[in-house]
Amino acid sequence: MKYCTECLMPDTKPYITFDEHGVCNACRAHRLKRSALEGIDWVSREREFDQLVLEAKAGNAPFYDVLVPVSGGKDSITQVHRLLKFDLRILAVNVDYGIKTDVGWHNLMLIADMGANLSIYRPAQPLHRRLIHIGMEDFGDPDLLSHTLLHACPLHMALQFQIPLVLLGENSAFEYGGDPDLANKNTMTREWFSLYAANKGHDARFVSEKYDLPFEHLRLYDFPDELESLAATRAIFMSQYFYWDSEIHLEIARRHGFKTLDSAREGTYRNYVGIDEKINRIHQYIKVLKFGYGRATDHACEDIRNGRLTREEAKKLVREYDLQDLSDDYVDDFVNYLQITRDEFTRMLEKYRNPDIWKRDSHGKWHIAGHLEN
Repeated sequence: MKYCTECLMPDTKPYITFDEHGVCNACRAHRLKRSALEGIDWVSREREFDQLVLEAKAGNAPFYDVLVPVSGGKDSITQVHRLLKFDLRILAVNVDYGIKTDVGWHNLMLIADMGANLSIYRPAQPLHRRLIHIGMEDFGDPDLLSHTLLHACPLHMALQFQIPLVLLGENSAFEYGGDPDLANKNTMTREWFSLYAANKGHDARFVSEKYDLPFEHLRLYDFPDELESLAATRAIFMSQYFYWDSEIHLEIARRHGFKTLDSAREGTYRNYVGIDEKINRIHQYIKVLKFGYGRATDHACEDIRNGRLTREEAKKLVREYDLQDLSDDYVDDFVNYLQITRDEFTRMLEKYRNPDIWKRDSHGKWHIAGHLEN
């Protein structure tokens, strides 16, 4: 495996590219963000954002001025926080697609305490369990259709309520390295949805046709194309208007009562990310099996780019946390939720262990060959 010479992202990451100096596209995008002269004028962008919000408010929509998809995490609390100064009618939509934690419920309830109207959408469980099983068994991703629902359902609700503005979080194509044409767009499109939310086109229509599931039952899992044809509702990425930084968002969320864990959970050294829901831990673990890196790498790379860690300090944390095994706390809840055995679960996992990355040592234990050697 080859790693970025500035951060620790490996060349196995989907959509990653390296320049002639071995620097990844996510690091290059971050340089642009940090540059005061050649990069982005965040003061001007915030003024643009304020104007967008004021225009939405002036439209006198029948029910709400703005919709914000929320998880109850630090980012979505920050998104709501940034709207409070406008005296808006805010609809916050949470898609409850998995196994919520106690701390997750606490943090989600803060959204309503802050002054937003909170709507929780939980899909029909027999169908959703089947979709999770399909994603896990055939694609090595239990969140395959959960992610499309997470992105699409709030958009459908915005259209139904005639809400003029949807405020999304970060544009992952820009923040983490991706298609350059999509990285600089400030609005959600079908093209972006198909590539990032739907994992290269594995969307609701694809699943409907492949598994003979009625599409009308999956409509909320699919991007509403009328969003692109109707000018009345716009879905924009807030990361185009505000510098996207986890530590800044954590500090803002704490002011509103956001709870973290007492110590880091497995898979990363942070105690405030991925704490609201359990199935995503399975998703992140399979990412390690497929690509040789996990959540600790994601977080370490962000901290390197923001000057909070040196590359060598980050290596130590990644070695300690990235390859941690799944604990019973996650496995037991997941197999019970999906109504499968642990043996079935283990078989599914091992289908996606990448033999080009993982090797057995003389004791039969799996390891990643050349892990973080450069």
